[in-house]
Amino acid sequence: MKLNVLLSISAVYLALVGLAFLFIPSAIMFGTLDPGAPAALLASLRVVAGAFIGAAVLNWLAREVEPSKARDAIVLANTVGFALAGILDVVAVTGGAPAMELAPAAINLAFAATFLWLGQASMSTAKG
Repeated sequence: MKLNVLLSISAVYLALVGLAFLFIPSAIMFGTLDPGAPAALLASLRVVAGAFIGAAVLNWLAREVEPSKARDAIVLANTVGFALAGILDVVAVTGGAPAMELAPAAINLAFAATFLWLGQASMSTAKG
């Protein structure tokens, strides 16, 4: 797989997750919210959509960028972000969240590993 393909796939995934947080925040929480969750909590979850959609746009625009320190930073941010998300999903399950939460954990950890692998293979040689 090439880095531009990974950036494209991750952009679509992040956009879909962001749209889910925006329009159906209780569904994307995999049953961790009680029916009738406070409107303030749902509104706070919708704020998360901005980060996901912003990352999706960044990855989409970066997919055709030539090797550079900026692209290296984007790859590193994706590696850290997806790894942290995956780890926190696993921690959530060990803390009592539904086992269904392991599905996004696996996806996130797979993205992290792939960004790490492809990122190392395509690091820029630019100085500075």
